[in-house]
Amino acid sequence: MEINRVKEIVLAVAPNANVRVEGEGCSLSIVVVSEQFEGQSLLNRQRSLMAAFREPLASGELHALSVKAYTPEEAAAKQ
Repeated sequence: MEINRVKEIVLAVAPNANVRVEGEGCSLSIVVVSEQFEGQSLLNRQRSLMAAFREPLASGELHALSVKAYTPEEAAAKQ
């Protein structure tokens, strides 16, 4: 799956997010930083993002996807 397409899908769920995509082909890892995640549990953040990738995963266009979703404050604390 094209990295730009992955970013488009993420931005449809979390507009104005900072999106980093790693990997290539059918196995990708994404890190999403967005103020939209404020007050959401980690599980709900991941569920919302994974739901957006349901079709590419079901069709085999994407085989594996790792998702990390942070608020800006959480991302800053990780650095």
